[in-house]
Amino acid sequence: MSQSQMHILVVDDERNIRKNLGMVLEVEGYKVDTSGNGDDALLRIKEGHYDVAFIDIQMPKMNGLELLRYVRGLRPKMPVVMLTAFGTVSKAVEAMKLGAVDFLEKPFDPKVIRLLCQEILERQKIGASGTVDEFLHLAELARERKAFTEARVHLKIAMMRDLTRPEPYYQLGELAEIEGQKPQAVQYYYMALEAQPGFEPARAALTRLGRLKVRSNV
Repeated sequence: MSQSQMHILVVDDERNIRKNLGMVLEVEGYKVDTSGNGDDALLRIKEGHYDVAFIDIQMPKMNGLELLRYVRGLRPKMPVVMLTAFGTVSKAVEAMKLGAVDFLEKPFDPKVIRLLCQEILERQKIGASGTVDEFLHLAELARERKAFTEARVHLKIAMMRDLTRPEPYYQLGELAEIEGQKPQAVQYYYMALEAQPGFEPARAALTRLGRLKVRSNV
């Protein structure tokens, strides 16, 4: 599938977020529809075809996790990216367990959005055959040659293969740091601790960044 053929649905109750994210995606060449609530989004998904859905995790009435459950029943193979705010690590992990392929933290960085869409396309091409350790090894090889997009693809496939393994989250955090995305790195490090509370590399990274503290949702 080419970029111009990709049809994306953006679901968020905040009009400015829908508009801004939609504009970024359209500039990148994607066809975009937007929806302000879960009921309308479900109707659109039932009646049309979307290649990817971006869904806000915090919405009134039907929240993002509820919508994700319905979407999984309607379109089990459609990639869903959850829109999250900082501090919603547990909900992001829960969304992964329900079948979300990734999360996008607010406020949005256009570069991250562009890379994420590229990664989703690549993941669909690669598929998910192979073990977690095999994908971690492929990510290491890609990282050594500074092919960071490819490394992220392998790590995110590894993450979806086994959500209880902390290594993919941690290594995604390292890549985010390398690319100057500190808030995203912190989110990934906390997700590694959510997967395995005693995972020392993540604790060390958060300590180094001055972000290791007791949080109610980790």
